[in-house]
Amino acid sequence: MRGFMYPEVRTGRGRMDLIRLHQGDKYIVETKIWEGQKSYQAGKRQLAKYLKLEGVTEGYYIVFNHRKKPQARFDRDRIEGKTIVSYWINLTGF
Repeated sequence: MRGFMYPEVRTGRGRMDLIRLHQGDKYIVETKIWEGQKSYQAGKRQLAKYLKLEGVTEGYYIVFNHRKKPQARFDRDRIEGKTIVSYWINLTGF
């Protein structure tokens, strides 16, 4: 797959964790470690702001889950007019 990938890209609101450019499209990814529901929701709002800055309609939110009984999870939300696709990655057993 051709394209370019840039980690920790500076924006006017901080740093995006990852941006992938491929055939004129931007794919923006934000990553977090699970720190509770409040932090989880704040991360989605942060990603929505990055998407707005970059003129992108959809972004990806990856949450690393270290709780004792984690469950894999997939969510799709609309926040501030942007689509946030969230994936939870279980870390127990590693």
